[in-house]
Order: sequence, then structure tokens, then C-alpha cells
Amino acid sequence: MKSDPESKFLSQPLIKRLQTMLGRKPLNKNGAKLSAAPDAKKNTTDQTSIPVLDRLEAMLGKTENTKPESKVAAVSPQKKLPDHDQPKNSEEKPQQVDVTPVAEKPPVEVVAKTEEKPQQRSATENSKTKPPPDTVNIEDERSLAMGGAAIQFTGQVLTAEGGALKVPEESRSLCALFDNGLWLVSASHRRSPLVTSVALMAKRQGYVIDAPRYVTPNIISQAYLYADRRMATSQVDENAVRRKIVHLLERAVDTGANDIHIEAVNNRTRIEFRVDGALRVWETWTQREGEQVLSAIYSHSIGQSGATANWQEPQAAMLTADARGKDVIALPKGVISVRCQWVPLSNEGRYLDMRLQYDSAHLFGENFIMADVDSLGFSQEQLKVVQSLRSLPGGIRIFSGPVNQGKTTTLRVCLNRRMAETNMQVNCLMIEDPPEGGVIGARQIGVSASVKDEQREKTFVEIMRCALRLDPDIVMLGEIRDLQTAKFAFRLGLTGRQVYTTTHVYAALATPKRMRDIGIEPYIIYDHHLIRGMICQRLLRTVCSHCRVPVADATKELGPQYIDLLRRVRAGLAIMDARRNKAHAGKPHMEHLTEPDLSNVYVANPNGCTHCYKGRSGRTICAEVIETDAHLMELLQDNRMEEAEQYWLSPVGLNGITMLWHGLEKVRNGDVSPDDAEFELGPFAREREIMEVEQRLGLKA
Repeated sequence: MKSDPESKFLSQPLIKRLQTMLGRKPLNKNGAKLSAAPDAKKNTTDQTSIPVLDRLEAMLGKTENTKPESKVAAVSPQKKLPDHDQPKNSEEKPQQVDVTPVAEKPPVEVVAKTEEKPQQRSATENSKTKPPPDTVNIEDERSLAMGGAAIQFTGQVLTAEGGALKVPEESRSLCALFDNGLWLVSASHRRSPLVTSVALMAKRQGYVIDAPRYVTPNIISQAYLYADRRMATSQVDENAVRRKIVHLLERAVDTGANDIHIEAVNNRTRIEFRVDGALRVWETWTQREGEQVLSAIYSHSIGQSGATANWQEPQAAMLTADARGKDVIALPKGVISVRCQWVPLSNEGRYLDMRLQYDSAHLFGENFIMADVDSLGFSQEQLKVVQSLRSLPGGIRIFSGPVNQGKTTTLRVCLNRRMAETNMQVNCLMIEDPPEGGVIGARQIGVSASVKDEQREKTFVEIMRCALRLDPDIVMLGEIRDLQTAKFAFRLGLTGRQVYTTTHVYAALATPKRMRDIGIEPYIIYDHHLIRGMICQRLLRTVCSHCRVPVADATKELGPQYIDLLRRVRAGLAIMDARRNKAHAGKPHMEHLTEPDLSNVYVANPNGCTHCYKGRSGRTICAEVIETDAHLMELLQDNRMEEAEQYWLSPVGLNGITMLWHGLEKVRNGDVSPDDAEFELGPFAREREIMEVEQRLGLKA
């Protein structure tokens, strides 16, 4: 056997031949060594330390990137190399090594690798376009600084210590929630129950939560440092604002105000008190001071209609005298509660009305339980009717009138008197929304602690359903405002309980119309055993006894406009006296007119004095009280309103008195100025009636 380079190569052990091939130094047909590929030198170091299979895969990968011109030898998969244990002097002809260039005869393995490459690249591209679902964008100080979008901390941190949300200390280190909805969460703890429980708590309490921003724990620490600094700087300001609110309430009580109006708009805040039915400007602040006061009142109140103050929608809340805590607003002595109602204004302003609810001792003295409705201004005739209504078993007593006309005060006086008459031996339930209270021995059921109106209405309905199971003798239902409340009131009346309630209607005889308008069936409304009494009232400002002016002198001292006022007063009193004269009952009243006495009629002095405000001091009630009977309800059911009114006012009928007549009596007694009475009740007489009265009395026009 001849000894040539090829025979020497084949006679070497297999490992030697593989090393030669992997070293990129294959033999050509003449046995000479080929030059290595340009990039082979970089990969020839430490080749023996790499496993054989890994080096073969590396070599095949390099072969794919080799240019076609490179004459790199490859082992043909169709040729089988002899075993390294084969004898060197074997007479068999050794197999030839295929040294065909890659460009001329591509190996199978290379083609297979090349087909897999595009799939790998497409998978890589897909991984770039569709990130894994668990990937989150983590914000830290460096990324925010490079992006120029730092997180701005504004508002209140709800999860801070002493904040609105009571969260554990462990949760406070992992998340932070602001009242503007900013929700910072530690990226590494985003699925921790300590974080998710805080989000659920905030949603249950009605707070707004934006999409979470995943940050580092350092940013969360900065949020709580901001909260600490804000609390430290605002503590003094909050105390000052709270003192300003307390001072505002004290001044309102000193002046006898029923309402406080706060309007913050156009860079100023206007404070007004409603005293004796008229608005008085008390003070003016800057808009910023007003907004601070509005926010502080909401944050220190109870029964809010929303979890946070939202000035873009109406909201309601209450301040109560029995609230406890270091941050509460202390109400002045004599004030039970303050009902607050916020509304937004069209020019980005804010408006708040605060209704002050006084206790009975403040209004009537320490012996208030013995006070009756005559202390409010009811006549003695009306007092007897009210006392009769209190003694009747079962049925409904409906008090009506416009807003802020003393209906609740009259109700409380009646119930306090009823409790005294029964020696506190009856169970009186008061169902109000919002609760106002003020009845000794009664059980107050409040409904205003719900967050939303829907929840409050649901709570109110549930209380009404269970009221019959509470064994009541008397039920005071705050207001009949819808069909559901009206049905509940009539159901209580049908079961024999005494029911006291209120509604909004212009006159006592119009009360059944109001019930029909709500949706109650007529056969229930016009049962006089069910609707026992109907009361309607107005509040009139009383004239100051120190500076009042006689009406006869008013035309000279105050102006000629009082001439027509005097004529209307004379005609109104003459017609009222004629219609109420029992001696001429059933006869035309215009034929029995008499000249009324005007010597005690006074008008208010617009300049006022030190004892009053523009000639007025205090208010009194003028009312109409009806105790129903079968005939009256029959006339009302047939819609014969004029006949019903004549029967009610007739001396031989129910001998009633209208609010207009009650106001005329107060004018005759010098308690009320005629112009104030007409402002609330309307003109005392029409021009046609005035002319006829003057003609029959022989007076000059």
C-alpha cells in the first residue's frame, strides 16, 4: 500500500481526523493543506475544550455564513468513514473523503438549518411586537427625569397616617392613594393582598381610583413625606378655618338667623344671614377663604352624600351637636344640627346653604314642653282645633306650606305637647331624612348616613317597612315626597296609629289635590277618618314696637304709596268682618259691611332703630287649620272647591279662617305691617271689591 498524505490522514485515529477538520485545515485532493476561512482564526483557540458535538454544530453554523467562493471541505453524509480500529494494512480500498466545496454540493444539515432560521427570526419579531402579559412599565426617579415627566403630588393622601382610609402600616409601604385618583403601587408587590385590599376598600367607600402607576418604593416614600409636610403646614390653617366656622355659626345664632348663605365666586365670597325671612349681608371674604371654609365644613360633617367633596355636582351633609372628636366643629348652644347643601354655580363658583335647627329650649325657654301652638302665633280658635286633632285616635295630620315656613317647628311643638299630655307613656317614632329631632321622649330614626341617594332611599324604604313591627303609637314622618312615602303614611293611618307629616302645597284645602297628584287612590284620600286634619301656614315678619309708624301718618311721613295700601286694608277687614258675622250667616255679606277700626294698624319704619332691622323684629305664624268631616270631604271629592270653602268659612259650618284673614287680624292688632302681610299672602282686596266697599260705606275713593 502506497504511503501518500491521504493514506496517512485515513490511517489516523478518528479523533485526530475530526480535530483536523474542526481546525479548518482540511486536505485537498493533492494532500496539501487548505487555508482556513477568514473567520476561522478567531475560533481555533481552545477548540479541544469544547465537546465534539458542540464544535460540529458551531462548524456547521459557520458554514452557513461562508461565502460560496470559500473552498471549505465538508463531510458528505452519504460517505461512511472507516472505523478507527480498522487495520492500517487492510487490503480493502479505503473510502474517499468527499471534499466538494459547499457552494457546489451543499450538505443536507446546512439546508435544514437554513430552513429553520426564518422561523426563529419571525418568533423573535413577534416577541418584540407582543410583549408578555406580565410585563409592566416601572417608573423610577431616573426614567422620570430622562422623560421629563415627574409625578406631581397634589391633594390629600388618603392612605397616609390619619387619612380618610385606615390602612395597615404594611400596606402603606407598598402603595399610596391620593384624593384626585392617583394610585401609586410598588411594582414588585402589585398582586399582594396588602395592595389589592386597599383598592377594594377605597372603591367600597366611593373614592376614585385611576389606573395604577407602578413605581419604586422610594417614590412611595416620597409621597408619604409629601403628606407629612402637607399635614404639618396645614394643621395651623385648618385650626384657623375651624375657628372661623365656629365664629360664623355663633354670629348667626346671636342674630337669630335660620340660614347661612355662602357664595364663593368671582374672586370674592359673600356671606349672608336669613333673619326674620330676609337676607342680610354679614361679611365678605376672598374666594380662597370661602373655598377653604366650604371644604372644611364638608370634611368635618357627617352623613355626606359623597365620599369626597366634588364641587362639580350637588352634595349634602350635616353638622351635629353630639359629634365627638378633636376635629369636630362645635355647634353653638341651642343648635341641634346644621343641614348643609352645596351646589355648583354656572361661572365656576360654589354655593352653600346652611340651615340651623334650634332646640325647643332655645325657642320657647326651659319650660318648652308646656308650650303650645298659640306661642307660635296660632289664634285661640285655631288652638282649640289643633288640640282636638291631637286627641283624636289614629288618622293623619298633614302640615303644609312652602319651604322655610316653620312646618317642622310647629310639628315639634305639637308632638312635645302630645308627649306631655300622655305623661310620656306612648311610643313616638320620628322618621326623617335628614334627622332633625327635638321631641322629648321620641325615638329618632335617621336615614341620612348613606353615601348615595339610591342607598338612602333604599334605607328609608326598609325603615318604613319595619316601623309597624316597632310597636309605635305615634309616627312622625318627615315629609310626603313620593308615592311610596304617601302609601306608607296612609297604611299607618289605616292601622290606627297617629301620623304627623308634612308636604308642600299652597293651601289647606289643596292638600287632597296634592295627594292625588302623588298617586294615592281617591277612595282613601277623601275618608275623613283617615285624613283627620289639614294645616297650612306662612311666617310673617312682625313690626318693631319701638319705631313703627301708624298707617294714618305713613302717607305723610313715608310717601303716598301707603294710600292704596290703606284702602286695601280697610276693604279687606270690612269684608272679613261681614262674612264672619254669625248674625248675618247665609246672607249676602256686602249688604252688612261696617267701617273697621284702623287705629291700631302700623307699618314698618324702613329706617329701623337700635332694637330692630329696618323696622322688623321676629316672625309670627298665620295659618289655616281644618278638622275634616264627611260633608267637607264629599265636596272636595266632587271638586266643588267654592262650596267647600264656603262651608269651611261659614259661621254655621266649620267656622274656619283663611291665612289671609289671619294675616288681617294680625295687621288690625298692630303685630304685622300690611305690606309684609301682602308680600306673603297676596292683596287683601281687589280693586272692584275696594270700590264697592267704599261706595257702600260712603267713603271717597
